[in-house]
Amino acid sequence: MAAVVSEGAVLVALKYLYPAAVFLYYLASTLLATCTLQALKKTQHARPERPGRRAVIYMLGFFLFTYLAQLIILGTQCIVEKAAPLEHQVINYLSCTLVFGILFIQLRESDTVVWYPFRGSWFIALFFEATIAALTVLHSSQTVQTTYTMLNMAVVCLRLVSLLTLAVWTCLGIWTKARAPATDQERQLLLPKPDGEQPDTGATAGKPANSTTYGSTTQSESASNPEYIWERRDREARESMEKRLEEVGNWWEYAKGFAILFPYIWPVGNRALQLRVAAVMLCLLVSNALHLLIPRQTGIIMDTLGGAFGSPWAAVLGFALLRLAASESGIELVRQWLWIPVKYYSQDALTRASYSHMMNLSADFHDSKSSSDMLMAIQGGYAVSNGIENVLLAAVPMLVDMCVAVVYLSITFGPYEGLITVATGTVFIMFATRLVAESKAASRKRVNAVYQEHYIRHSGLIGWQTVSAFNQIGFEDNKHANAVTNRWLNEQQYVMSWFVSIAFQTTILTAGLMASAFLAVFRIQKGQATPGQFAMLLMYWAQLTAPLQFFAKMGKSMSDNFIDAERLLAVMKTKPTVQNKKNARPLKFVSGEVVFEDVCFSYDKQKNIINGVSLQVPAGLTVAFVGATGAGKSTLLKLLNRFYDVTGGSIRVDGEDIRDVDLFSLRDHVGIVPQSPILFDDTIMNNVRYGRITASDEEVFEACKAASIHDKILGFTKGYDTRVGERGVKLSGGELQRVAIARAILKQPDIVLLDEATSAVDTDTEQQIQRSFKKLCQGRTTFIVAHRLSTIMNADRIVVVEHGKIIEQGTHDELIKANGRYTDLWSKQIFLKPQDNDGAKVSDDAKTLANDSCSERTSTEPCEPQDEGAPAKVAQEGDARAAQESNGRATQESNVKAPAGKKCQKEVDSDINSDVPRDTDGSC
Repeated sequence: MAAVVSEGAVLVALKYLYPAAVFLYYLASTLLATCTLQALKKTQHARPERPGRRAVIYMLGFFLFTYLAQLIILGTQCIVEKAAPLEHQVINYLSCTLVFGILFIQLRESDTVVWYPFRGSWFIALFFEATIAALTVLHSSQTVQTTYTMLNMAVVCLRLVSLLTLAVWTCLGIWTKARAPATDQERQLLLPKPDGEQPDTGATAGKPANSTTYGSTTQSESASNPEYIWERRDREARESMEKRLEEVGNWWEYAKGFAILFPYIWPVGNRALQLRVAAVMLCLLVSNALHLLIPRQTGIIMDTLGGAFGSPWAAVLGFALLRLAASESGIELVRQWLWIPVKYYSQDALTRASYSHMMNLSADFHDSKSSSDMLMAIQGGYAVSNGIENVLLAAVPMLVDMCVAVVYLSITFGPYEGLITVATGTVFIMFATRLVAESKAASRKRVNAVYQEHYIRHSGLIGWQTVSAFNQIGFEDNKHANAVTNRWLNEQQYVMSWFVSIAFQTTILTAGLMASAFLAVFRIQKGQATPGQFAMLLMYWAQLTAPLQFFAKMGKSMSDNFIDAERLLAVMKTKPTVQNKKNARPLKFVSGEVVFEDVCFSYDKQKNIINGVSLQVPAGLTVAFVGATGAGKSTLLKLLNRFYDVTGGSIRVDGEDIRDVDLFSLRDHVGIVPQSPILFDDTIMNNVRYGRITASDEEVFEACKAASIHDKILGFTKGYDTRVGERGVKLSGGELQRVAIARAILKQPDIVLLDEATSAVDTDTEQQIQRSFKKLCQGRTTFIVAHRLSTIMNADRIVVVEHGKIIEQGTHDELIKANGRYTDLWSKQIFLKPQDNDGAKVSDDAKTLANDSCSERTSTEPCEPQDEGAPAKVAQEGDARAAQESNGRATQESNVKAPAGKKCQKEVDSDINSDVPRDTDGSC
């Protein structure tokens, strides 16, 4: 059969070049738009969509239809004339249909359109179409015109008209945009309207009242779909990434932000590891060559078996050697041996650097982050390493393999095979990417269901006592069963969507393979290919499947890696708010005099927690801070230990501003017992020794004896080798606090900070610890925070703090006589209503008797003095005023009989102070 028409070489070249030029421009410009965040910028400055986009879609659809019409005309001509079509003509029509079909789908389905990739494609198409049409007309004038030629020319004219319309429309759009008045974004107020009013902008006009913007959720959504921890982390990381992208303006600048991680990723200064990286690149090139040679060797084997020149045994031996070289026992083993030290260098360096950086950050960072958030940030080092490995060792070699395969198959089987391979790969990646994106919703529901099931199961088991006490086992069982069912349904939906996705991908690959196989068989029958080349083709297609699936999922994988790396980057960019000044000198400790001078402090730089505190503490004094919760007592201790820096004023130790001295030398001189001490999941011995790592076992024993915990520890099964569990959960509150006290005693600090150090111990133990504290604090400047006033009665100075200010200070007796805020606090703790001038009449005997033992009991228990020699008697009927002060609880005391020879606290006070009224029967 003769060819239909022969055309000039220039026309043939243009028809091959035309779709390739449009596709490459669109691909490059789309990547540029993505890197420069054009879609994100258009979303932020969006205006109501004009009706022009729909008209453009219709015109582009008509343009696409003209190629389908030409294919129909060409097919009809071939059938009628029984002639084979020209190869370049078919490829031109099919490839243009593929390219402009991609543009049509993207334009139709994109939420936000960046126009210049489309505009440029239309202008390039207009140039090629006009040139090809002109050359075709010139060539046709020398030949006989047929009906098919006339139909083709008519279709080409229609296509040129549609392209010209698109181009003119585009130019009008650019011109209109340039002359348009200020956009809605430009007309917005620089400052928001008061009282929550929002400016009426075009961006919001026409939106329903309940519409939401990016990052916002409605109240009903929040109530029905609670945000889980992993969702919060993901959302915060995405918001951080998008915020930084918006600030820098493009992906290139965004990626440059990770430059601070480069010294941990690339083995700077390690020549051996750098040579390993170069050797790995060489191994990748060898691997690419093997991937090309193995299918070719398979074809050679088939040809020799079919009688071609050569020995099949030699061909099989060559194939075996190539397979061995490409296997895990060959070049892959060498590559892994070279790469593993480099990989673990980056992972270890990033992990160590991130942990060290976090440990050197200030208290404000650690107070605002959960431990799980910080651990996830450290895991970001693995994400960075994996991302680099995926790009360098997987994406780049696979891309090279695919390009080499397309070129080699096109040379072997002709341009048709190249078109089939490119079309199959393009369609596969497009559909697979969309299917992966659409599966996110099902995946999120599945993860939520798994998390909910785990949460219900965990809360039920950990709260078994509460569940059993309230007889709610059946309720918890039903709740757990519903969670399991919900998880199973979501799991089923996710698995089915995954199988459907795989089915679509397999169908596309099978269709491409079938087309290639038909083409190969056709060429073999024509004598243009060999059976061995058919076997080679099948092997190449088998090798193409894995790279295509990898590239379809690469976008989501890289996005996840960027999100994880963003957490790490945010931490590494965080600077400590409390750090040493340049050339900070060590603290020259002399005696321990501490001076607070007009100290102010705020956690959020808005509301002061400490307001102008001035206090001079001579060396060796014990100062107690008392006051209501939230008054700022513990904050003063944090400022002294430089967990935070003052925002105003100064704190000096022996005349040196603590901000000017080395931070670590300051903390070497300070020992602290916090209100809620945290122990490591280690032995008691190691936890106590943490106060001074070099301490001997005997010194640890002595510290524990001083803290009244030594005998208790010896009673444990493993004694000092007993593990205390995470945060010391295996110890009681009193045991945990005494271990923390022993740790502070072992340190032997020069300045002691006690923050509610005896809040979790009983009265007897408290007295023992107080004696230990007396030894610890002797000759040392000591600061105590206490709510139980009995623990600080003997302090050298008591400072009453309220709303961040010092309102009173003095000794216990002085403050009682002053009859101020301290007297009020003292009276409430001993169940007395303050009387005018009562505080001035309380003697030392009353001070000795009054303690916190009453506050530790319920109102139904008799209030006994700790001094067993003091006579006391329990009241049979309570004083009405005391009952009111105790919120009605003391009414139960009226039926409690007093043991003989005992007095209640009020009776003792009445002996001291005759102004305290007594009931007629002589009871308190």
